[in-house]
Amino acid sequence: MTDETPEMFQARYEDISAIRWPRPADPEQEGFDTLKARHLAWTAWYRKTVKAAQEHGPQHDALLVALEDLVEIKRDADEKIRMLLAYGRIFHQPRPHTLESLGAAAGLSPSGVSRAFGAEEVMAVAELTGKRPPAVDVQRHDPDVISGQASKNRCTWGGSKAKPCTQTPKYAVTDKSGAKWACCDKHLPGYLRSRV
Repeated sequence: MTDETPEMFQARYEDISAIRWPRPADPEQEGFDTLKARHLAWTAWYRKTVKAAQEHGPQHDALLVALEDLVEIKRDADEKIRMLLAYGRIFHQPRPHTLESLGAAAGLSPSGVSRAFGAEEVMAVAELTGKRPPAVDVQRHDPDVISGQASKNRCTWGGSKAKPCTQTPKYAVTDKSGAKWACCDKHLPGYLRSRV
């Protein structure tokens, strides 16, 4: 930006703010919590903009920071949508949601839901929730065909994020998504229960 006046700088901030956080037609309808959330979001964006200008110079202005910020939010939301679809299809009890119901909620076709997540998302959900999906197969443990890095040398079918199982794996348990988990002798009964 060349020869930018303080007025131009302020106008750009106000324009971007109006686009990103539009105010209601009737300001009286806006509650305190909404105002506070808007202010916190704006402050975080402003700080990122100042930091970006310090690191990259004035060419990296508020518009670029706003776009980068929204792309980051979108990427995070997309990841969480994939994990929630995996949860609804693989972990939800007493029975999984249908592809149709998940698709309607997520704005996807049923086939889009089935392609939206895979073993990586299933394992991430298991890690975050401490739950294990129903199993469909068990074989001898082979570190070369196992899904996750941790499953190569310890049991990941049992335990939780807070208290992971540290036993040596002897089996590879495959869940409905195709993810392979390492399983020790102690946690093999959990696999058998999930089959009943």
